[in-house]
Amino acid sequence: MDLSQIAGSIPVDSRRPLRLKNGLGHRIAVLEGNVWVTQDGDPRDIVLSTGDGFRFDRSAPAIVSALGGDARIVCEEGMDIGTSQAQRQNDWRSALSRFWGQGA
Repeated sequence: MDLSQIAGSIPVDSRRPLRLKNGLGHRIAVLEGNVWVTQDGDPRDIVLSTGDGFRFDRSAPAIVSALGGDARIVCEEGMDIGTSQAQRQNDWRSALSRFWGQGA
């Protein structure tokens, strides 16, 4: 069993979409679950299931959201993918809470 894809995969939490600054020309593939991809200015709803892939065709920010539970994707190397602003704020609050909770 080749685990290289799983090791390099990215979890997509159903409560925390991933944000791409510019995926133009890059491809994602869904390893587990279902995801919804939306690109700024694109009227399409792109829904992908396990085994499906998508190549971003716009030079615009995009969001990858899990549908119906968590998902797992793999991205082409060099993609700038991260969490949404809300997730970054939650991560910051969690880190601050842990810091203060340790009595530092």
